[in-house]
Amino acid sequence: MSDKVEIDLEDLDDLKDLIGDERKGASFSFQKVFAHVVLNWQWYVLSLVICMSTAYIYLRYAQPIYQVSAKMLVKDEDKKPRTSIRQILPNMEDFGIMNNSSGFDNELEILQSPVTVHDAVKRLKLYTDYRLDGHIQKQLLYANQPVSVDLDPMSLDTLDYYMFEGIRSLQMAITKKEKGYHADISLNYNGKVMKEYSEDLDSLGTSITTDYGIISFMNNPKYKNNKTDRFNRGEKLFVNIRPPMMMALKYMGRLGVAPTSKETSIADIVVNDENVKRAMDFINMLVLCYNDQANEDKNEIARKTEEFINQRIEKIDAELGMTENSLENYKRRNAVTHLEADAAQSLQLSAQYAARLADVNTQLQLLDYLQQYLNTPDNRYKLIPANIGMDDRASTQLIADYNKTVQERNRLMRSASEQSPQVQSLTDMLDDLEGSIRQAFAQARHSAELQRSSIQRQYGKYQSRIGSTPEQERVLNQIGRQQEVRSGLYLLLLQKREENSISLAATADKGKLIAMPLYSGLVSPRKGMILGTAFIIGLLIPFVILFVIELLRYRIEGREDVASLTKVPIVADVPIASESVKTAAGIVVQADKNSQIDEVFRALRTNVQFMMQENEKIILFTSSISGEGKTFLAANLAVSFALLGKRVMLVGCDIRKPALGRLFGMSNLKQGLTNLLRSEHVTAELLHNKSCNSGVHPGLDLLLSGPIPPNPTELLSRKTLKEVLDLLSEEYDYIILDTAPVGLVTDTLQLARYANVSCFVCRADYTPKANLTLLDSLAHENKLPNACVVLNAVDMSKRKYGYYYGYGRYGKYGHYGKYGRYGYGSYGYGNYASSHYGDKNDGSIKR
Repeated sequence: MSDKVEIDLEDLDDLKDLIGDERKGASFSFQKVFAHVVLNWQWYVLSLVICMSTAYIYLRYAQPIYQVSAKMLVKDEDKKPRTSIRQILPNMEDFGIMNNSSGFDNELEILQSPVTVHDAVKRLKLYTDYRLDGHIQKQLLYANQPVSVDLDPMSLDTLDYYMFEGIRSLQMAITKKEKGYHADISLNYNGKVMKEYSEDLDSLGTSITTDYGIISFMNNPKYKNNKTDRFNRGEKLFVNIRPPMMMALKYMGRLGVAPTSKETSIADIVVNDENVKRAMDFINMLVLCYNDQANEDKNEIARKTEEFINQRIEKIDAELGMTENSLENYKRRNAVTHLEADAAQSLQLSAQYAARLADVNTQLQLLDYLQQYLNTPDNRYKLIPANIGMDDRASTQLIADYNKTVQERNRLMRSASEQSPQVQSLTDMLDDLEGSIRQAFAQARHSAELQRSSIQRQYGKYQSRIGSTPEQERVLNQIGRQQEVRSGLYLLLLQKREENSISLAATADKGKLIAMPLYSGLVSPRKGMILGTAFIIGLLIPFVILFVIELLRYRIEGREDVASLTKVPIVADVPIASESVKTAAGIVVQADKNSQIDEVFRALRTNVQFMMQENEKIILFTSSISGEGKTFLAANLAVSFALLGKRVMLVGCDIRKPALGRLFGMSNLKQGLTNLLRSEHVTAELLHNKSCNSGVHPGLDLLLSGPIPPNPTELLSRKTLKEVLDLLSEEYDYIILDTAPVGLVTDTLQLARYANVSCFVCRADYTPKANLTLLDSLAHENKLPNACVVLNAVDMSKRKYGYYYGYGRYGKYGHYGKYGRYGYGSYGYGNYASSHYGDKNDGSIKR
């Protein structure tokens, strides 16, 4: 006993702290991830090869999408100065209190509205798609197709009309023959072919009348006819005519219009398309259609004004002709040629006031004309004639504001309904302006009538002075005044008509491209992003699959599992030993050997010694279920202690299902522990009679379990058990108890009272993880004193335990096989319950 390892309490605490720190290291670390990747590298490589190959194939054959952008200036025709509030508080817009960008925002909405985009699609004939047949995928053609195909406008409108009931499209396959062309035509309705045509075309420039409409086949002047062209070599040209509105919706999804900043009226236009040239043409055509619509809105006022002026000129011309005829007839009838000279001065003054009176009457007539125009129900919410010579500035300004609001409302009506909040707001504004115009007309008429009354009084004053003028001269003056009024009004209307014609001809575009459409780059597929994504997915797929498999495991696989499930220290990880290192008795620990398994049991022996105090000798081996290898480990640990020159007693305390005798190949199984426990008093001589040498080492003796009793628990509870252990402690340096599984029966708890170290055995790929909760509970309640864990049957050939061994690496020891059947019997809880008491073949004791 003098050579026994001595250790104090501080050394034991250091060992427990070391083992506890190792258990804490079982959390996530990059070392574990690296080991996981290295141990499963073949799956990662396979997944990366598949994902990266798929990505390369996709990049090789995917249709690229390009981006084209341009900048357009939207001209602001509102020349009004900013309000004083805007000048005083220029930063209120930054706080969101004021916003003066609604007009510009409306223009951007109009630019990308379905009406504008639909007009651009129809003008460019983007509803017709041309593709040339290829080996793997069809090649897109734009503006360089060998044949141009079109459908009559009425049939195109029909396709748009029925688009929301079902997508209809005309599909054609055109093939060039030695003489002429051949076309196969079909109508596709929701993916189904409805009707087919097959036509031979002698030459291009012909049309075919079908149930779908008139289809025209024309020569494309931009196509460069080359004999080596694929179309000339017999490959098919596929033509697809879709509803224009469907293509307009498609381009609306690809179109992006946004202001470049809050302070400017410049719009950034972005289009994504498969063809760069087509995207550039679309932007140019979109701006052209937008300008045409804006110019049409602006010219509508001029056309309405011209229509009004022409009507008034026609009427005044007729009145002026009647006045001239009256004057001519009166002079001829009364032979009047000259006025009296003595009335020259009075006539002169009278003529001045007559001219002023004519001006006032002209204004009153204009007011009457405009009032009549407003009172006409058909003219409600329509443009009011402007610039016709009215002197009242308030009325003129209100008419200009009314016409501008009408124009804005009409433009919004193209893309919104009358119930739209914006349209309704403009309608309410028109109602308010109309009331203001009527009030302004009334005020202007009142002022004009007061002025006319004053002028008439002055005119009557001078008229009375020429009372002596001949009646003929007075009549001539009256007719002349009527003629002068009508002539002045006629000349004024002619002048306004010319001005309106000049304004109509000088209309400027509202939108101007300040940066022409330019290629901005490739939108998709993005090579770097796709390859990076494929690389990440290639890593994630095996990682997720292996992680899920790891989560679904319910059995212990390695040291990390045990360390994460229990606080009890792990003292050894025992690998599967090869058959070449086993003896006939199934013992793997041998003298003068330095194999890996020998080093493992030496480490187990050392760690157990560190856990024992001085003069402590009893080591207990148990497990949660049967078949975990506790008998095998107890036997080999006993041999390892014996190789130190110690006297070791290995006791088979599993008296329900004994396996120790079979492990050492013993034939006499009727003598053992149960015989001693049945005795009233145990002596040293009786103990020697019931025990025997192991036959493996002179220092290792065995005390087998003996016959299977009918009352194992009661037998182990007798005081003779302590007497047996006391006698063994006097004679042996170490006593190793091979007990029954603690998770199945309570026998082990009877023995644990006398144990100094309790070794709980777990078997890799065999012990359920849930069973380790039992170990924690027993250790916490001190039912297993000084408990530790021994992990058994670690299969190093699986290469899933990258850190083994955690307590030292001993080089390469070759490839190890499995234990065999020693210590891994299939007896379980059911076998323990029955026990087969009284069987003659197993030497059991009958009651």
